[in-house]
Amino acid sequence: MNIQKVSIVRINGASSENTTDLIVVEEPVEIRLEYWDVVKGWVEKSVSITMRTPGEDEALAVGFLKTEGIVKGDDIDSAKVSLDNTVTVKLKPHVRPDLQKLQRNFYATSSCGVCGKSSLDALGYTYENLDFAKNLAPLSPELITSLPDKLTTFQRIFDQTGGIHAAGLFDREGNLQLYAEDVGRHNAVDKIAGKALLNHFSTFNKHILVLSGRACFELLHKALAMSIPVVVAVGAPSSLAVETAEKFGQTLIGFTREGRFNIYTGPQRIG
Repeated sequence: MNIQKVSIVRINGASSENTTDLIVVEEPVEIRLEYWDVVKGWVEKSVSITMRTPGEDEALAVGFLKTEGIVKGDDIDSAKVSLDNTVTVKLKPHVRPDLQKLQRNFYATSSCGVCGKSSLDALGYTYENLDFAKNLAPLSPELITSLPDKLTTFQRIFDQTGGIHAAGLFDREGNLQLYAEDVGRHNAVDKIAGKALLNHFSTFNKHILVLSGRACFELLHKALAMSIPVVVAVGAPSSLAVETAEKFGQTLIGFTREGRFNIYTGPQRIG
């Protein structure tokens, strides 16, 4: 259940009334990784505790492991949700996860999984397998400005609560391929990554990631982990998001609304 009814007092000028309102549910989930160790046998390790909106938890866990570089497309054996708000992702017996990557932050909040870092170099990220498609015709401004409105047509939980983030993956013709909502903006993107992996989607090196709010570093990082070349945000980007997009050749667009937008990096892809 991702929506909850609560009792409220609604104030309107000098009048008040007792009524009810719908709010989005926010609860913790623990992501656990199960893998084969040649000495110990099957080992289960806690990877992250994150605040999220319940639903699509398997996709969230798998997407998180994917965007953090811990698993690849064919590494997953299964993903199972338990009643105690735990998701266990089991790897295939031959897969040896990079446990050093598990040391990064892995207590994530619903607002930003990586906060308080002052520079991109301090984070130590590399994207050696970036595969942005080249020699494509530029995307039209009309297409870019149409995407936020298309995204809102799928925001079912937002329509009822007004308190949730959304992310959508579009192709170059403006067709929605994958969609997710979550109280955590980075969780919404992880759910998209997880859906792609679990459903054996191919590469996204020609696609556009659309965000219902602002663009922070964590979201650019996750888009880069999926080799997505263009990120379109309704809100503002952060300085580290711009620095990240610039460094890795990604196109970052912000303040996309009412027929206008700002291109912060990669203007060659828009024409």
